[in-house]
This record gives sequence, C-alpha cells and structure tokens, in this order.
Amino acid sequence: MLRLATSQLQPGMIIARNIFSATGNLLLSENVILDEHLISKLGTLGIDSVFVSHPHLEITPEEIVNEETRVEIIKMASQAFGDIRQNRTFNLTGICEAMKKIIEDAIGNRQVLIQMTDIRARADYTFGHSINVCLLSIMIGIKMNLNHQQLHELAMGAILHDLGMLLVPSEIVQKTDAISPTDWKLIQTHTKKGFEIIRRVGPIPFVSAHVAFQHHENFDGTGYCRGLVGENIHIYARIVAVADLYDAITSDRPYRKAFLPHEAYDIILASRGAKLDPKIVDLFLENVVIYPVGTTVLLDTGEIGVVVEIHPQLQVRPVVRIIIDQFGNPWQGPEKMVDFTKDLIRFIVKVLKPEEIFALRVKEF
Repeated sequence: MLRLATSQLQPGMIIARNIFSATGNLLLSENVILDEHLISKLGTLGIDSVFVSHPHLEITPEEIVNEETRVEIIKMASQAFGDIRQNRTFNLTGICEAMKKIIEDAIGNRQVLIQMTDIRARADYTFGHSINVCLLSIMIGIKMNLNHQQLHELAMGAILHDLGMLLVPSEIVQKTDAISPTDWKLIQTHTKKGFEIIRRVGPIPFVSAHVAFQHHENFDGTGYCRGLVGENIHIYARIVAVADLYDAITSDRPYRKAFLPHEAYDIILASRGAKLDPKIVDLFLENVVIYPVGTTVLLDTGEIGVVVEIHPQLQVRPVVRIIIDQFGNPWQGPEKMVDFTKDLIRFIVKVLKPEEIFALRVKEF
C-alpha cells in the first residue's frame, strides 16, 4: 500500500486501510474504490492523506496493536476528551480498562519494531496524537523492562499528556502561520492545566499526572514550565517526550507534511542529550523502523525497490525487492532481492516520497 496526499487521489484508486472517525466510526472501508465524490468528501473531512493499493506495494506492515484494540481506545478516549472539551463531568474508568488490553497486545508484540501508520483528520490531531504517543510510550516502556504497574502508570500519563491542549482555542492549535508570542504563552499553559485536570480525576495514578506537567521539560533544562534538568524530570515524562516528538514530526500538520521515518530518525538523534534523554533515545532508535515495509527506495545502482523485510537491530540494512531496473523499466527477470546485511557494498541513496512513486507511473493503480 502507498500513502498518498488527498490532493493526489484519483477516481479508481482503491483504499488499502480502513479509515475511522475521531469517535471510532468507520468512514471508509478497505477495498473501497474511490470516485470523485468520495475524494471530495475526504477533503471536506480534513483528511490529508490515505493509504491506497499499489501493484508493487502489496505488503502490510505489522502493527503494535490490532485494529479492534485501537478502535476500542478511540471510542473510550473520544468520549472522555469530548466531555473535557465541553467542560462536562467525565469518567476515565473506560480508558483505564482499555489500557490493560493495549498493554497486553503490546507485550505480545514486543518484538515488533516501532512504526505508526494511522490516518487522522486535521481537527482530530490532539486526540489521534495522544493515542499514538501512548502506544509508542508503552513500546519504549516494554523495551525498558518496566513491570505491568509501571506500564499502566506510563500509559495513562501518555494518553492524557496533552489533555490541557483541549482548553487551548482550536484556532491557535490549527494555525498554519507563525504563532505569536502571546499565543505561544497560552499554549505553554497546557502542561499545568492538564496536570490540574488529571490529579482531580480518579482512578488515575497521581504519578501519571506528572507526565502532563513535565513532558515539555527538556533534558538540558531549557524546557517549560519549571526548567527541570536531566533525571529530575520523571522517567515517564522523559519517555513520553521522545514519543511525543516522534509522532509530532511524522504526522501531517496544517503547516507542513509529515516527515518520513528516516528523516524523523535524524531529528530524534539530533535532539539526543538536548531535548531528550540520551539513553531513552538510544533505546528508541534501536527499535524504531527507519525504512518501513513497503517503503520505495532508490539504490546506488540506479535500481528502484520496495522494502520487504527489516532486520531487528539492523534497520538501516533491510531486504529490498527490485521493481524497476537501472534503466527505468519494470523489472522483468526472476524475482531479485537485495539483502543489505549480506551485500555490504550496496546502499540506499534515497527514499522516494509518495508523489515521486506516483509520478513513476510504471503501472496503473
């Protein structure tokens, strides 16, 4: 499957992954054939990109949790977040229960490398971001050998880390131009507001509230809102800070397109020891997918291939199936695989962006 911007969709393309609303309702099913009306509807809903089928990219990557579990937490969190936004009485018991299922799923998939492939509407950014940060944080916690109780505390803090953003006016959150100093000060209040909301609500461990309060504290002391340094920042907040940055930069935003995983890898690495705890960064980068299965890459030979397998701990050297030869023609011979862990003199020159893959037009969608 291939992730394409909604603006690049054409009638006849086939949806490759179910698309859900912020309330967990199915908007478009896998295998639906797009027409002009559906494409227009996606744009109206504020969905910037979708996964479509592609003849050379038929592989589906492994997920941290299954779709049923993700939909369950979407529904639970949607209700609670909606109540908070409307200043109504809310209950987080359902989210607590859903966390148990998510943790069990994640522990069962502990060998799966970290990658996120969700689709979300622009207006649902805070909500979808919170769920992804929760999943990423749980996976980091598992890699750190946290026990069940610690994972639950971490998970609750992670999914509620941006709760205070619900109290920031949406026109500021969704701005496409530069944020003014006044607006920036208002945004910074979300950590304290989130902390105050969480600590008043049961049955949330009090330590989980500190994730909301501290997740923008930088490891070098330059963060907000208290300027905490190093290990004075709670370990859960340091974990969430890594997950928070990774999901933020790999998500479509009103002012920019998502960075590709290999680009995000470099950004996270550059933040090591400054914004982020270096030990957690090292662990995260050992387990995050750099070239996800299905990624289309240009090789040093001029050939183009698709990543079909990833070697844990050797993510920079995947297995690639050649689909286009060095002359730009569709590969015609017997299936050709390049395993970069064995062919050490070969290397990937670049990752092709969705629009570049679309422009190849080697074969109609």
